[in-house]
Amino acid sequence: MVDNKQQFAGVFSAIVTPMHHDESVNYEALALLAKKQLSRGVEGFYCCGSSGEGPLLNIEERSQIAETIVKAVGDQVPVIAHVGTVRTLDAVKIAKNAEKSGVKAVSLVPPYYYNFSQKEIINYYKTVLSAVSIPVILYNIPQFTKVEFDRKFAGELLSEQQVLGVKHTSHNMYSLQRMVCEYPDKIFYNGFDEIYFSSLAAGVKGTIGTTVNIQPELFLKIRQYYHSGQVDKAQKVQGMINYAIEYMVDRGIFQSAKYMSGIDFMDLGNTRAPFELLSEEYKKQLDNLNLIIKENIANETNG
Repeated sequence: MVDNKQQFAGVFSAIVTPMHHDESVNYEALALLAKKQLSRGVEGFYCCGSSGEGPLLNIEERSQIAETIVKAVGDQVPVIAHVGTVRTLDAVKIAKNAEKSGVKAVSLVPPYYYNFSQKEIINYYKTVLSAVSIPVILYNIPQFTKVEFDRKFAGELLSEQQVLGVKHTSHNMYSLQRMVCEYPDKIFYNGFDEIYFSSLAAGVKGTIGTTVNIQPELFLKIRQYYHSGQVDKAQKVQGMINYAIEYMVDRGIFQSAKYMSGIDFMDLGNTRAPFELLSEEYKKQLDNLNLIIKENIANETNG
């Protein structure tokens, strides 16, 4: 059974992973970053996902990152660790370590690269489910894994009580809505920041996003406006978020997210190779974007 599901329904930061210039993880900066985001209203953390460069981290780093964030925020908000890998035994090891560190749930992408069968993917998840006692969240991100969870494919796993729900990083709103209708007791998360407003209408109870690192106040405002019936205001704020996303995508979304997460705070380092480094010109442009975001936040929170 999953206790206190409501704690998982919120605005979660897909937190970036600070690094030193030699690409080693900067755990001290990570702890400070988590505390800073918590002070801005973030309601939970999702570590070692795409934004956190999970596939570029080794098992020990992923385990220590989860432990660092849990220690930094305590029981104030839930921490979810992404533990998915292509090798089942590695996923099991990372998941067990994450549970020991005190995370509230783990999440996994399906195994990728080899075009595994549906049966093989289901067995992969069930092996991890049997290895831990905490909730498990399916991670649907077909543009990276080439595997798409829909109502039928995910059904065998969503019927398991230990499966909390799905992180739906897909623009397929129809598939999301059908899963929500079929499994109303599960927690469904929006995974694409640019469609948070739309996903609320489809029935999501939370969002896990890259740019939540940078503009969490705006996501909280969308939710507030949507649930109070102020749809026009929610749409307007989504437009603000989307302007920033488009700007960042054009310059490298993960590089931009890491740079901007520390822009008024501290140097969080570069993304790991083979990601390209941000040019100095791009950094100047992102500095300007940061000013726009800060103005948007001020207008929405003070107005």
